[in-house]
Amino acid sequence: MAEEVQSGVFQSTFEQCGIGLAHVSPTGDFIRVNKALSDFLGYCPEELIKLDFQHITHPDFLDSDLQHVNELIDGIYDSYQMEKMYLHKDGHTIWGKLTVTLVRNEQGEPQYFISVVEDIDEKKRFESRFQESQETFRLIVSALSDRMAVWVVTPNMKHLTYLNEGYTHIWGRAGKEMYDDPCSFIKHIHVADRNRILQHYQKGIEEPWVHEYRIMRDDGTLRYIRERGQLIHDLQGNVTSVVITADDISKDMQLNEALKSANHKLNVLSRTDGLTGIDNRRECLRRVEEEHQRLSRISQKTTSTLAFIDLDDFKGINDKYGHNVGDLALKALSERLTSTMRCNDVVGRYGGDEFLLLLRDTAQHDAQVVIERLFAEPVEVKSEQGEVVTVRCSVGISQWQTGFNDVQSWIDMADQSMYEVKAVKHSTICG
Repeated sequence: MAEEVQSGVFQSTFEQCGIGLAHVSPTGDFIRVNKALSDFLGYCPEELIKLDFQHITHPDFLDSDLQHVNELIDGIYDSYQMEKMYLHKDGHTIWGKLTVTLVRNEQGEPQYFISVVEDIDEKKRFESRFQESQETFRLIVSALSDRMAVWVVTPNMKHLTYLNEGYTHIWGRAGKEMYDDPCSFIKHIHVADRNRILQHYQKGIEEPWVHEYRIMRDDGTLRYIRERGQLIHDLQGNVTSVVITADDISKDMQLNEALKSANHKLNVLSRTDGLTGIDNRRECLRRVEEEHQRLSRISQKTTSTLAFIDLDDFKGINDKYGHNVGDLALKALSERLTSTMRCNDVVGRYGGDEFLLLLRDTAQHDAQVVIERLFAEPVEVKSEQGEVVTVRCSVGISQWQTGFNDVQSWIDMADQSMYEVKAVKHSTICG
């Protein structure tokens, strides 16, 4: 009677157990299966009992499972455990954790196996997704290694837990030194930037940051770095680790500098006369306008003088010697003007063979002395045949007056003065 009760309890426990259970013959056939195992594999118990464990085991795990069974029968060990994939009735695979124990009869011969199958499918698929994401992260970080260094460190900067190859690519140094001392990268920061970065780390890490600095590699090259720091917190809000990324922005900086240089050159070209290299008409007028406005504000406290310069018989030079010599004449005159002018004076090509010379803070009588000194020696160029060509000029000067309503009035006055000088020259020659 007691045996029947015990047998009934065992049967009830076997059937109602929430984990898959099976008794399997030494040949692999199912002797008894419970509902949990049937549900796990998608069969009803009557269907499953007609199968063997080989039928429901994924081929990739069958050899390993059979080897364990043979070793169990040979008495090498009493039980074994493995994670394996099963074949569900509808054809998909499902993960289970199998624990097998061999029951022997009184003579020690194998009687049957007790198989316990735990459903770990969700756990294994989560692990698989996690591994895939880790591998994806590794591949992404690896792909960025040419221009990005990534390292993970404890909040006190004492222990490094991860470092990608970017550190070696960018710093040009072995990663071992970072594992030995996670702050060693600071030693290679340019001396002009080092203290600023060192102070940041010395005061403690409490919030994300972005820094830019330069590093000096052992090969003598300079790299520009943009460093970012992010904090990782646990559920209680405590900082558990720090993720630091260091982008090599050297090419970006070089492109930026090249762009600045190109913009500067473009700006210079937009203000410069292409032939003579002095201010062009627009730039010259702008600077004379600034002086006109300045003098208008300060009234009688100071004055400036504008000289209007025109080459005499420039058309004749072009006609007789060619335009190349005419260009040489314009260049020679420009060089004469710029070689003697002060840093705050202005010289520009007004148009054709006409030039403006602004002598700041200079009265008319002093400006006259400057002009006479400028042209005390003749301006000369040589033709292609070696003939010396003298370049002569007529110069009119006009001191700024409060009556000039605009800059053009000032220029016109100097221009009129120049024509008066040219007329006197003409009458002298004709006389």
